Amino acid sequence: MSRSAVLKSGIGALALVGVVTFVFYQRPLQITVLSPSTEVNKGSSDSKRENSHVKLCPMPAYVSPEAFLAYEKQKQYECKKLEYFGVGDGSKGVCKDPVFSLNKNNCKVLSFGISQDWTFDDAFGVFGCKVYSFDPTIGKEDHQHAPNVQFFNLGISNKAETARKLDTYENILKRLGLLDSVIDYLKMDVELAELSFFDDIFNNTPHLLTNIKQIGMETHYGGKGLKERFWDYYHRLACYGFKVMDARQYSGRTEIVWGRP
Repeated sequence: MSRSAVLKSGIGALALVGVVTFVFYQRPLQITVLSPSTEVNKGSSDSKRENSHVKLCPMPAYVSPEAFLAYEKQKQYECKKLEYFGVGDGSKGVCKDPVFSLNKNNCKVLSFGISQDWTFDDAFGVFGCKVYSFDPTIGKEDHQHAPNVQFFNLGISNKAETARKLDTYENILKRLGLLDSVIDYLKMDVELAELSFFDDIFNNTPHLLTNIKQIGMETHYGGKGLKERFWDYYHRLACYGFKVMDARQYSGRTEIVWGRP
């Protein structure tokens, strides 16, 4: 084979590799979303939703730890009125821009993971929101912690486990009578149980994401393969309209806030 033929063959092979790489990097994710006219089938045990349709969503492949950290740090929505509710490690960013309609005395907050730090929950309670707090690890039974803060000895997971006091997000909403309610803020600080939450909601009840306005989460990615899993979940959130508004990175974890403006 002549030198020019070899050169052409090599260029062709490189082009093919480039096309394959691009297609893989931009592989579409098929998700089911709700149409604007969707009617909520109240009282359904399986939370079935009608009038849903399939949407193809770009799903970039994970390429490097640097790309992961850069993605977290970008502000996809520039919140003009970002405030921190809580103190120190327990604080979470909250966007008060008008688009989120965070109204005093008319808002609902779910807070998973308390330990001994109630500052976030108390701050939202003083603000006027009805706060539902959850943690099965602190040895406390269900009780009224403060006038606007109700505590439950329960944690979140991808399946119901009575012995471990765990349940799914959907079942917890049913228990509270909030299955069809708007959740103004969902907070999670649950030491990697956020992965179970993501696994459950994306695979079983993704329609529930459309009722959430803001999510504040402490994510943990210090273990092997965790960045890849979070990368996938982050982009799935983007498919449902969530945008990164704030991120504070620490060693092996990030305090990250998404909103659906």
